[in-house]
Amino acid sequence: MSRPLRIFLVVLFSLGAIFIGAIIYTNYFIKDKIENFVTNRLPENIEQTHENLVLDVFEGTITFTNAEVSISNKTNRKVHTTVTVEKLIIEDVSYWDYLFNEQIHIEDIKLKKPVIKYYKSQFTKRKDSTKSSAPIKIYKPILIDELSIDNTELYFYDDTKDSTALYAKNLTIEVNDILIDSKIINRRLPLEFGEYDSKADSIFLKVSPFENLMLGDMQIKDKKATFNNVILKTKYSRKQLSEIISKERDHYNVALSKITIDDIGFGFKNRKFFAKSSQVLLENPKAYIFRNKLIEDDLSIKPLYSKMLRELSIDLTVPKLKIENAYINYTEKVKQENDGGTITISKMDVDVTNVGNTYKSPKKTEIKINGTFMETSKFYADWNFDINNKQDQFYFALQTTNLPAEKLNIFTEPNLKVRLEGEMKKADFTINGNDYNSNVDMKINYDDFNVAIMKKEGDKKNWLLSTITNIFVRKDSKDAENNTRQGSGSVERARNKSIFNFIWLNVREGLLKSLTGSAKNKD
Repeated sequence: MSRPLRIFLVVLFSLGAIFIGAIIYTNYFIKDKIENFVTNRLPENIEQTHENLVLDVFEGTITFTNAEVSISNKTNRKVHTTVTVEKLIIEDVSYWDYLFNEQIHIEDIKLKKPVIKYYKSQFTKRKDSTKSSAPIKIYKPILIDELSIDNTELYFYDDTKDSTALYAKNLTIEVNDILIDSKIINRRLPLEFGEYDSKADSIFLKVSPFENLMLGDMQIKDKKATFNNVILKTKYSRKQLSEIISKERDHYNVALSKITIDDIGFGFKNRKFFAKSSQVLLENPKAYIFRNKLIEDDLSIKPLYSKMLRELSIDLTVPKLKIENAYINYTEKVKQENDGGTITISKMDVDVTNVGNTYKSPKKTEIKINGTFMETSKFYADWNFDINNKQDQFYFALQTTNLPAEKLNIFTEPNLKVRLEGEMKKADFTINGNDYNSNVDMKINYDDFNVAIMKKEGDKKNWLLSTITNIFVRKDSKDAENNTRQGSGSVERARNKSIFNFIWLNVREGLLKSLTGSAKNKD
């Protein structure tokens, strides 16, 4: 072997040894820095442990195995949040960008099978938390090309007996193009991001002390959210609910096959949260609702929908809301001796435009409804209001055809002790109202109408009261102009009742004036 070749090989091996040694030292140095940071540089109320830490300098990859993090209050050190993760992988940290571009650039962060638990009862809000805190300082911008959180189990616990307030199973989230810098970190939403996807096998949410919401599965992709097998249900039976509440409250059993939300957008504008969507679609909802009227009334003021939208705590913009093929079964119990009366609406489609509180006058929220009442009568309704009108003025119109009066008896007999006979061929009514009062106009075409007042006990007819009542009720509308009787009236709103109670009072007033008023003779 020639001397120059020996010198070359010695230099080559020496450089190789130096390079390998430098990599080993760099790997040890950086690993030690990371270990020191997570051990000593985290805030005092955050503690972490991990089984192993592996660093690959060539690829710029850091892997934590079986890591655990606990977050406690700064005041009393009670732990309110815990996070365990099978693997935390930080891939392709760009040393070039760190040294020469003054930024921390990470290609990918992966969290594998994290379990996140939050205990509301353990969290203590600091007494000075309302004061403006000092700005958080980020000395170098942080760029993350992709963040993925896979197969998460998420638990939120409140301080009640059935403490699970939120549970999500196999929740996966992917977010691209995350940016955090010294300005962004101090915003309400402390990061900027690009496209995002999410999915979960099931989600449970306690929406109140009485009702739970359950989702079979969900997916958010390309700003479109799909929720399947949605159930909103009172967690008590009807009997149990009646025994534990002190004021009237509806018992719910509601199921939807699917909810779709298109073109989702959200964020903060002028420090106020906003949410928007081009369209929301609810498919095949079935709602069974029960109210026990024997329980004391809830006398709190019930705002109309216009006011509810106007006073939302967020900015909401939904140009279109659609409900397809809905079924509603409403039961109301008024008498102790029976289970109440029921009305049903089926095959109902609803189209709503301009849902939200960002619209300006004269644009209105428009609601158009069509369906079948009590399985026989087709109806069409038109409802609109302007959320910016502080008097909460609204217009409601309804047309219905071919309703046998007997179909109403399932509701009127147990609740009102009134039995009806005859056929309502056509009925139109309009309501012009506001938060305090309304005017109603009704036109009705009917045949052989008869009212039977039942005795308080049993199902026997009270002949005296029935005879007196029918003296004032016109049997039919044949002698009226265009075979249609008309009636108009005014109604004062009970503001501690719902909008549907208000509409019912208007219908009752219109019927009373139409059935008992004098007819306009034909020419």
